[in-house]
Amino acid sequence: MITDKGPEQTWSYYYLERCCQRVAETYGREEWSAWTNGDYILLSRILFRKTRVQISPNTLKRIFGKIKTDARYYPQKATRDALAAYAGFGDWDQLVEAMAEEEPLAEVEEPLVEPALHQKVPERNESPVPKRFATRTLLWTGMSLLVLLVLWAGWKMRQGVSPEGTPSLICKNPVGENPHSAIFTVQTPHERADDYSLDFGDGKCKAVNPNTTVYNHYYEVPGRYQAVLKRGNQPLDSTTVYLPTQGWAATAYMMYDTSRVYPINVPALFTGGKRTINTRELSQAGIDTNRTFFVEFTNAQQTGISGDNFELQTHLITTPDRTGIRCSQVDVRIMGESSNHTFVVTKPGCVYWSRLILSEKGWYGRQEDLSFLGADLRRGGTLRLLVKNQQARLYINDRQVFESTYTHPLQQIYGVSIRFSGVGTVSSLNLKDLNTGKLFQGSF
Repeated sequence: MITDKGPEQTWSYYYLERCCQRVAETYGREEWSAWTNGDYILLSRILFRKTRVQISPNTLKRIFGKIKTDARYYPQKATRDALAAYAGFGDWDQLVEAMAEEEPLAEVEEPLVEPALHQKVPERNESPVPKRFATRTLLWTGMSLLVLLVLWAGWKMRQGVSPEGTPSLICKNPVGENPHSAIFTVQTPHERADDYSLDFGDGKCKAVNPNTTVYNHYYEVPGRYQAVLKRGNQPLDSTTVYLPTQGWAATAYMMYDTSRVYPINVPALFTGGKRTINTRELSQAGIDTNRTFFVEFTNAQQTGISGDNFELQTHLITTPDRTGIRCSQVDVRIMGESSNHTFVVTKPGCVYWSRLILSEKGWYGRQEDLSFLGADLRRGGTLRLLVKNQQARLYINDRQVFESTYTHPLQQIYGVSIRFSGVGTVSSLNLKDLNTGKLFQGSF
């Protein structure tokens, strides 16, 4: 950390600020004040992959002002070189040179005048002090103070410092195997902290205790989750928790049994002709097949496929009539880097339970007419979601039933899940990037 605030160091802060801007532009999210913990984790991985320099998420948070420090953090040269390389420059020195050429420092030229008779003429071994040098020094000092003031103000604004404090949510261990105990730290103002709650993104919530800052949550189904700190219904901060899989995984659970899930170990799922889970395998896993139960197939992995320009198509068969299952429901979820796309298709008489989510937008059968999501797929059918530049079209059995746009980009796709009420079969699934043509490794 630099404590000397001389002109040279002040301009170093200026170039660091410009470098952060270039890094944010390259990353694709220019407003880094809105970055979540997941952004810093992902950027850390991207930097290592691109530059082979390991910069921890916490170091990145100090550089970008997410973690509060007494003075603006200034990283070591190797770190600055890596950031500059990711931003498109050879190293830090090349970045500084390029930016200095873009915004050259003004020099104040003074006219040369003959010395007056009363001026002292320097001796041969005496170094004259030109007036232009003194003027330039004053200019440097003034500009340095101004730049330092602007940088300090911007840094403080991004930290969200206020008399009441800034609510924040950070996960200390956001990536883990299934199951995973995620540890969260929460900062809330002392006043009325009981207004806050934690939505863990897996259907479970917890009220925030004014005297508690650390929370542990148990995730037991693989996938990617957005945990959100809320005040009332207003989201204040968020972070991601990610439980990747090795290929496809199957998990079952029963309605009203919120204390347990039942992983089902099936070799060659979706790779060797195994397209479903039968009742014998469910019973062996502990599921009472005479009750209402669900089976979820999940493939969670970094895909390199854009969540805002892709096509997903699957042919599936929902459950036949059986005890405890009336609506023959199927849920399809595309897990994005920062949010999800989800749609639930049911038998026509059950659209009350349907829903459709496109990133930040949501439609729910309990409140709106979602009859277009009613389809009987017990004998099989095709579902297709086509997204181009954040405009989504949904097709059921090759007929377009819905179209809408959304604002908040998904960015990269981190996996797909298909959940059936009862026993369902996935005959095929294809997911590809519309821009690059890249195929999802879990396609079949």
